[in-house]
Amino acid sequence: MNSSTVHLLDLPDEMLIEIFNKLSTADVLNSIWGVNQRLNRLARDARLTQSIDLTAEQSYDERCSMSTVILDRLCSHVLPQIHDNIKSLLVEPSSMQRILRVCAYPNIHQLTLSSIESKDFIKYLSDNSPVLHIFKQITHLNISTIEYYNNRSQMNLNTKIYTRLFSVCQRLTHLKINGKRLRSYSLLPEYALPLTMCSSSTIIKLEVNVRTIDDCLRLLDGRFNQMKILNVIIDSIDTPLLNIDSQYILPNLTTFCLTTRNPTQEYDNVIVPLLRRMEHLETLMLFLLVGNRPEFIDDVHLSEEILIHMPRLEKFIFNITTIDDVVEIDYWLKKDDIEETMIFNDGLPYFQCRIDIFKNGIGRCRLCSIPSIESS
Repeated sequence: MNSSTVHLLDLPDEMLIEIFNKLSTADVLNSIWGVNQRLNRLARDARLTQSIDLTAEQSYDERCSMSTVILDRLCSHVLPQIHDNIKSLLVEPSSMQRILRVCAYPNIHQLTLSSIESKDFIKYLSDNSPVLHIFKQITHLNISTIEYYNNRSQMNLNTKIYTRLFSVCQRLTHLKINGKRLRSYSLLPEYALPLTMCSSSTIIKLEVNVRTIDDCLRLLDGRFNQMKILNVIIDSIDTPLLNIDSQYILPNLTTFCLTTRNPTQEYDNVIVPLLRRMEHLETLMLFLLVGNRPEFIDDVHLSEEILIHMPRLEKFIFNITTIDDVVEIDYWLKKDDIEETMIFNDGLPYFQCRIDIFKNGIGRCRLCSIPSIESS
Protein backbone atom coordinates (compact mmCIF):
# COMPACT_ATOMS: atom_id res chain seq x y z
CA MET A 1 0.00 0.00 0.00
CA ASN A 2 1.32 3.39 -0.98
CA SER A 3 1.32 6.03 1.71
CA SER A 4 1.86 9.75 1.52
CA THR A 5 2.42 12.47 4.06
CA VAL A 6 0.50 15.72 3.83
CA HIS A 7 2.11 18.65 5.59
CA LEU A 8 0.16 21.61 6.93
CA LEU A 9 1.60 23.93 4.30
CA ASP A 10 0.47 21.57 1.54
CA LEU A 11 -3.13 22.62 2.23
CA PRO A 12 -4.71 25.48 0.25
CA ASP A 13 -5.08 28.92 1.84
CA GLU A 14 -8.86 28.57 2.24
CA MET A 15 -8.47 25.35 4.22
CA LEU A 16 -5.75 26.79 6.42
CA ILE A 17 -7.90 29.83 7.22
CA GLU A 18 -10.78 27.48 8.07
CA ILE A 19 -8.52 25.53 10.45
CA PHE A 20 -7.03 28.64 12.04
CA ASN A 21 -10.48 30.09 12.68
CA LYS A 22 -11.32 27.10 14.87
CA LEU A 23 -8.35 27.86 17.12
CA SER A 24 -7.43 30.78 19.33
CA THR A 25 -6.59 33.62 16.97
CA ALA A 26 -4.01 35.04 19.35
CA ASP A 27 -2.25 31.65 19.62
CA VAL A 28 -2.33 31.21 15.86
CA LEU A 29 -0.89 34.67 15.20
CA ASN A 30 1.83 34.14 17.78
CA SER A 31 2.73 30.77 16.27
CA ILE A 32 2.78 31.57 12.55
CA TRP A 33 4.02 35.16 12.55
CA GLY A 34 7.52 35.41 11.03
CA VAL A 35 7.74 31.74 9.99
CA ASN A 36 7.67 32.38 6.25
CA GLN A 37 6.13 34.73 3.69
CA ARG A 38 3.05 32.63 3.08
CA LEU A 39 2.12 32.36 6.77
CA ASN A 40 2.79 36.06 7.26
CA ARG A 41 0.37 36.78 4.42
CA LEU A 42 -2.26 34.50 5.98
CA ALA A 43 -1.73 36.17 9.36
CA ARG A 44 -2.74 39.45 7.74
CA ASP A 45 -5.83 37.95 6.09
CA ALA A 46 -8.99 39.78 7.15
CA ARG A 47 -10.87 36.47 7.43
CA LEU A 48 -8.59 35.55 10.33
CA THR A 49 -8.09 38.89 12.03
CA GLN A 50 -11.48 40.64 12.09
CA SER A 51 -12.29 39.34 15.58
CA ILE A 52 -9.53 38.67 18.11
CA ASP A 53 -9.66 37.36 21.68
CA LEU A 54 -6.61 38.68 23.55
CA THR A 55 -7.34 36.90 26.84
CA ALA A 56 -6.71 33.50 28.35
CA GLU A 57 -9.36 31.31 29.98
CA GLN A 58 -9.16 31.22 33.76
CA SER A 59 -12.45 29.47 34.52
CA TYR A 60 -15.69 28.78 32.69
CA ASP A 61 -16.89 32.38 33.11
CA GLU A 62 -13.70 34.35 33.75
CA ARG A 63 -10.84 35.49 31.55
CA CYS A 64 -7.33 36.59 32.47
CA SER A 65 -4.32 38.05 30.70
CA MET A 66 -2.28 35.89 28.34
CA SER A 67 1.37 35.31 29.11
CA THR A 68 3.67 38.30 29.07
CA VAL A 69 5.84 36.78 26.33
CA ILE A 70 2.90 36.30 23.95
CA LEU A 71 1.42 39.71 24.79
CA ASP A 72 4.76 41.44 24.15
CA ARG A 73 5.12 39.74 20.78
CA LEU A 74 1.58 40.56 19.69
CA CYS A 75 1.80 44.20 20.77
CA SER A 76 5.26 44.78 19.32
CA HIS A 77 5.04 42.94 16.01
CA VAL A 78 1.58 41.64 15.15
CA LEU A 79 -1.13 44.15 16.10
CA PRO A 80 0.55 47.12 14.36
CA GLN A 81 0.49 45.09 11.14
CA ILE A 82 -3.15 43.96 11.26
CA HIS A 83 -4.86 46.81 13.13
CA ASP A 84 -6.82 47.93 10.06
CA ASN A 85 -8.50 44.51 9.85
CA ILE A 86 -9.69 44.35 13.45
CA LYS A 87 -13.41 44.95 13.97
CA SER A 88 -13.88 43.19 17.31
CA LEU A 89 -11.63 42.82 20.37
CA LEU A 90 -11.98 40.87 23.63
CA VAL A 91 -9.67 42.19 26.35
CA GLU A 92 -9.27 42.03 30.11
CA PRO A 93 -8.29 44.78 32.60
CA SER A 94 -4.58 44.15 33.18
CA SER A 95 -3.63 44.27 29.48
CA MET A 96 -6.51 46.32 28.09
CA GLN A 97 -4.90 49.75 28.10
CA ARG A 98 -1.68 48.52 26.53
CA ILE A 99 -3.54 46.71 23.74
CA LEU A 100 -5.82 49.63 22.95
CA ARG A 101 -2.92 52.13 22.92
CA VAL A 102 -0.40 50.15 20.90
CA CYS A 103 -1.97 51.26 17.60
CA ALA A 104 -5.05 52.84 16.06
CA TYR A 105 -8.08 50.64 15.34
CA PRO A 106 -9.96 52.64 12.71
CA ASN A 107 -12.48 49.88 11.95
CA ILE A 108 -13.21 48.51 15.42
CA HIS A 109 -16.90 48.56 16.32
CA GLN A 110 -17.19 45.86 19.02
CA LEU A 111 -15.40 45.70 22.36
CA THR A 112 -15.76 43.01 25.01
CA LEU A 113 -14.41 43.73 28.49
CA SER A 114 -13.97 40.67 30.67
CA SER A 115 -13.67 40.56 34.46
CA ILE A 116 -13.43 44.30 34.85
CA GLU A 117 -14.11 46.12 38.11
CA SER A 118 -15.85 49.44 38.62
CA LYS A 119 -12.77 51.32 39.81
CA ASP A 120 -10.92 50.43 36.59
CA PHE A 121 -13.77 51.01 34.18
CA ILE A 122 -14.53 54.52 35.40
CA LYS A 123 -10.92 55.51 34.61
CA TYR A 124 -11.25 54.37 31.00
CA LEU A 125 -14.33 56.57 30.56
CA SER A 126 -12.75 59.73 32.03
CA ASP A 127 -11.97 62.77 29.86
CA ASN A 128 -8.21 62.24 30.17
CA SER A 129 -8.33 58.52 29.37
CA PRO A 130 -5.94 57.57 26.53
CA VAL A 131 -8.47 55.03 25.25
CA LEU A 132 -11.59 57.21 25.46
CA HIS A 133 -11.75 57.49 21.66
CA ILE A 134 -12.35 53.73 21.41
CA PHE A 135 -15.49 53.98 23.55
CA LYS A 136 -16.73 56.89 21.47
CA GLN A 137 -16.19 54.83 18.33
CA ILE A 138 -17.77 51.45 19.13
CA THR A 139 -21.34 50.40 18.44
CA HIS A 140 -21.27 47.05 20.33
CA LEU A 141 -20.14 46.78 23.96
CA ASN A 142 -20.13 43.63 26.10
CA ILE A 143 -19.19 44.03 29.75
CA SER A 144 -18.81 41.10 32.10
CA THR A 145 -18.43 40.99 35.87
CA ILE A 146 -18.61 44.61 36.85
CA GLU A 147 -19.01 43.82 40.51
CA TYR A 148 -21.78 45.60 42.36
CA TYR A 149 -20.92 45.59 46.05
CA ASN A 150 -23.49 45.96 48.78
CA ASN A 151 -22.26 49.25 50.16
CA ARG A 152 -23.20 52.84 49.46
CA SER A 153 -19.87 54.02 48.03
CA GLN A 154 -19.72 51.23 45.46
CA MET A 155 -23.35 51.80 44.48
CA ASN A 156 -22.59 55.48 43.92
CA LEU A 157 -19.54 54.57 41.86
CA ASN A 158 -21.58 52.29 39.62
CA THR A 159 -24.21 54.99 39.14
CA LYS A 160 -21.46 57.33 37.94
CA ILE A 161 -20.11 54.65 35.61
CA TYR A 162 -23.33 54.08 33.74
CA THR A 163 -24.24 57.72 33.62
CA ARG A 164 -20.83 58.31 32.07
CA LEU A 165 -21.13 55.26 29.80
CA PHE A 166 -24.27 56.50 28.08
CA SER A 167 -22.81 59.99 27.85
CA VAL A 168 -19.57 58.84 26.17
CA CYS A 169 -20.75 55.91 24.06
CA GLN A 170 -23.27 57.77 21.95
CA ARG A 171 -22.91 55.40 18.99
CA LEU A 172 -23.85 52.29 20.98
CA THR A 173 -26.52 50.13 19.39
CA HIS A 174 -25.83 46.85 21.24
CA LEU A 175 -25.10 46.69 24.98
CA LYS A 176 -24.72 43.56 27.08
CA ILE A 177 -23.96 43.77 30.79
CA ASN A 178 -23.34 40.50 32.57
CA GLY A 179 -23.34 41.37 36.26
CA LYS A 180 -21.65 38.95 38.63
CA ARG A 181 -22.54 38.09 42.21
CA LEU A 182 -19.62 38.33 44.59
CA ARG A 183 -18.69 35.03 46.21
CA SER A 184 -18.30 36.67 49.59
CA TYR A 185 -21.87 38.00 49.36
CA SER A 186 -23.46 35.02 47.63
CA LEU A 187 -26.78 35.47 49.43
CA LEU A 188 -27.19 39.09 48.37
CA PRO A 189 -28.51 40.12 44.98
CA GLU A 190 -25.79 42.17 43.27
CA TYR A 191 -26.48 43.82 39.94
CA ALA A 192 -24.77 45.71 37.19
CA LEU A 193 -27.20 48.39 36.09
CA PRO A 194 -28.73 51.22 38.21
CA LEU A 195 -31.54 51.99 35.82
CA THR A 196 -32.68 55.35 37.14
CA MET A 197 -29.63 56.91 35.46
CA CYS A 198 -29.77 55.17 32.08
CA SER A 199 -31.24 56.22 28.75
CA SER A 200 -30.29 56.08 25.08
CA SER A 201 -31.84 56.89 21.72
CA THR A 202 -29.43 54.63 19.82
CA ILE A 203 -29.64 51.30 21.69
CA ILE A 204 -31.25 48.59 19.55
CA LYS A 205 -30.35 45.51 21.62
CA LEU A 206 -30.02 45.49 25.41
CA GLU A 207 -29.11 42.53 27.65
CA VAL A 208 -29.00 43.24 31.39
CA ASN A 209 -29.56 41.91 34.90
CA VAL A 210 -31.84 43.96 37.14
CA ARG A 211 -33.03 43.76 40.72
CA THR A 212 -36.80 44.28 40.55
CA ILE A 213 -39.73 44.40 38.15
CA ASP A 214 -39.72 48.19 38.54
CA ASP A 215 -36.26 48.27 36.97
CA CYS A 216 -37.62 46.27 34.04
CA LEU A 217 -40.57 48.64 33.70
CA ARG A 218 -38.17 51.58 33.55
CA LEU A 219 -36.47 49.94 30.58
CA LEU A 220 -39.85 49.99 28.87
CA ASP A 221 -40.90 53.54 29.74
CA GLY A 222 -39.48 55.12 26.57
CA ARG A 223 -35.93 55.93 27.69
CA PHE A 224 -34.69 53.35 25.15
CA ASN A 225 -37.13 54.35 22.45
CA GLN A 226 -35.31 52.63 19.55
CA MET A 227 -34.86 49.31 21.33
CA LYS A 228 -35.89 46.24 19.33
CA ILE A 229 -34.44 43.44 21.48
CA LEU A 230 -34.55 43.24 25.28
CA ASN A 231 -33.11 40.32 27.24
CA VAL A 232 -33.60 40.87 30.96
CA ILE A 233 -32.92 38.71 34.02
CA ILE A 234 -34.87 39.80 37.11
CA ASP A 235 -33.96 38.66 40.58
CA SER A 236 -37.29 39.38 42.23
CA ILE A 237 -40.77 40.05 40.84
CA ASP A 238 -42.91 41.46 43.62
CA THR A 239 -45.68 44.06 43.67
CA PRO A 240 -44.32 46.96 41.58
CA LEU A 241 -44.28 50.58 42.66
CA LEU A 242 -44.89 51.70 39.07
CA ASN A 243 -48.22 51.41 37.31
CA ILE A 244 -47.95 48.70 34.65
CA ASP A 245 -51.12 49.68 32.78
CA SER A 246 -49.96 53.26 32.18
CA GLN A 247 -46.53 52.30 30.91
CA TYR A 248 -45.20 53.36 27.52
CA ILE A 249 -45.57 50.75 24.76
CA LEU A 250 -42.44 50.42 22.63
CA PRO A 251 -43.57 50.09 19.03
CA ASN A 252 -40.10 48.93 17.93
CA LEU A 253 -39.77 46.06 20.42
CA THR A 254 -39.79 42.81 18.43
CA THR A 255 -37.91 40.42 20.76
CA PHE A 256 -38.35 40.02 24.52
CA CYS A 257 -36.68 37.47 26.78
CA LEU A 258 -37.64 37.40 30.48
CA THR A 259 -35.90 35.21 33.07
CA THR A 260 -36.65 35.17 36.80
CA ARG A 261 -33.99 34.03 39.26
CA ASN A 262 -36.47 33.49 42.11
CA PRO A 263 -40.10 32.33 42.32
CA THR A 264 -42.79 34.99 42.00
CA GLN A 265 -46.38 35.12 43.23
CA GLU A 266 -47.15 38.13 41.02
CA TYR A 267 -47.42 36.36 37.67
CA ASP A 268 -51.06 37.28 37.01
CA ASN A 269 -50.79 40.79 38.44
CA VAL A 270 -47.48 41.78 36.85
CA ILE A 271 -46.14 39.51 34.10
CA VAL A 272 -49.38 38.95 32.19
CA PRO A 273 -50.29 42.69 31.99
CA LEU A 274 -46.70 43.49 30.99
CA LEU A 275 -46.73 40.98 28.13
CA ARG A 276 -50.09 42.19 26.86
CA ARG A 277 -48.50 45.55 26.08
CA MET A 278 -46.06 43.95 23.62
CA GLU A 279 -48.35 43.61 20.64
CA HIS A 280 -45.54 43.99 18.08
CA LEU A 281 -43.44 41.08 19.35
CA GLU A 282 -42.11 38.56 16.84
CA THR A 283 -40.04 36.52 19.32
CA LEU A 284 -40.91 35.81 22.96
CA MET A 285 -38.87 33.79 25.48
CA LEU A 286 -40.08 33.15 29.03
CA PHE A 287 -38.20 31.29 31.77
CA LEU A 288 -40.32 31.64 34.90
CA LEU A 289 -40.89 30.19 38.37
CA VAL A 290 -44.45 30.89 39.54
CA GLY A 291 -45.46 30.06 43.10
CA ASN A 292 -48.69 29.87 45.10
CA ARG A 293 -50.93 29.84 42.03
CA PRO A 294 -54.03 27.65 42.48
CA GLU A 295 -54.19 26.80 38.77
CA PHE A 296 -51.24 25.55 36.77
CA ILE A 297 -50.10 27.61 33.79
CA ASP A 298 -50.95 25.55 30.72
CA ASP A 299 -51.09 25.92 26.95
CA VAL A 300 -54.70 27.16 27.05
CA HIS A 301 -53.80 29.92 29.48
CA LEU A 302 -50.79 31.01 27.40
CA SER A 303 -52.86 31.08 24.23
CA GLU A 304 -55.91 32.89 25.61
CA GLU A 305 -54.26 35.27 28.06
CA ILE A 306 -50.98 36.19 26.31
CA LEU A 307 -50.47 35.00 22.74
CA ILE A 308 -53.80 36.31 21.51
CA HIS A 309 -52.45 39.81 22.18
CA MET A 310 -49.39 39.23 19.95
CA PRO A 311 -50.63 38.86 16.37
CA ARG A 312 -47.12 39.16 14.89
CA LEU A 313 -45.49 36.50 17.07
CA GLU A 314 -43.48 33.95 15.09
CA LYS A 315 -41.30 32.28 17.73
CA PHE A 316 -42.17 31.34 21.31
CA ILE A 317 -39.69 29.55 23.59
CA PHE A 318 -40.68 28.94 27.21
CA ASN A 319 -39.93 26.98 30.37
CA ILE A 320 -42.49 27.78 33.06
CA THR A 321 -42.74 25.98 36.38
CA THR A 322 -45.83 26.47 38.57
CA ILE A 323 -46.31 25.28 42.15
CA ASP A 324 -49.79 25.53 43.69
CA ASP A 325 -48.66 26.44 47.21
CA VAL A 326 -46.08 28.41 49.19
CA VAL A 327 -43.09 26.07 49.40
CA GLU A 328 -39.45 25.90 50.35
CA ILE A 329 -36.97 26.66 47.58
CA ASP A 330 -35.92 23.01 47.17
CA TYR A 331 -39.36 22.10 45.81
CA TRP A 332 -38.51 23.75 42.48
CA LEU A 333 -35.89 21.09 41.76
CA LYS A 334 -37.03 18.33 44.10
CA LYS A 335 -36.90 14.84 42.52
CA ASP A 336 -37.90 12.65 45.45
CA ASP A 337 -41.06 12.27 47.55
CA ILE A 338 -43.15 12.33 44.35
CA GLU A 339 -46.27 10.18 44.52
CA GLU A 340 -47.46 10.58 40.92
CA THR A 341 -46.13 12.02 37.68
CA MET A 342 -48.05 12.76 34.48
CA ILE A 343 -46.45 13.75 31.18
CA PHE A 344 -48.53 14.83 28.23
CA ASN A 345 -48.60 17.22 25.29
CA ASP A 346 -52.20 16.97 24.08
CA GLY A 347 -50.93 15.59 20.79
CA LEU A 348 -49.17 18.84 19.94
CA PRO A 349 -45.53 18.51 18.87
CA TYR A 350 -44.08 21.76 20.15
CA PHE A 351 -44.43 21.59 23.92
CA GLN A 352 -44.54 19.17 26.82
CA CYS A 353 -46.20 19.36 30.21
CA ARG A 354 -45.07 17.42 33.27
CA ILE A 355 -47.07 17.41 36.50
CA ASP A 356 -45.57 16.05 39.73
CA ILE A 357 -47.77 15.46 42.76
CA PHE A 358 -45.83 15.19 46.03
CA LYS A 359 -46.94 12.96 48.89
CA ASN A 360 -48.05 15.99 50.90
CA GLY A 361 -50.44 17.00 48.11
CA ILE A 362 -48.39 19.87 46.69
CA GLY A 363 -48.42 19.97 42.90
CA ARG A 364 -45.73 21.14 40.51
CA CYS A 365 -46.28 21.71 36.80
CA ARG A 366 -43.55 22.28 34.28
CA LEU A 367 -44.59 23.50 30.86
CA CYS A 368 -41.88 23.96 28.27
CA SER A 369 -41.30 24.19 24.56
CA ILE A 370 -39.48 21.22 23.09
CA PRO A 371 -36.04 22.94 22.81
CA SER A 372 -36.14 23.53 26.57
CA ILE A 373 -37.01 19.98 27.60
CA GLU A 374 -34.39 18.14 29.61
CA SER A 375 -34.17 14.38 29.60
CA SER A 376 -35.49 12.81 32.76
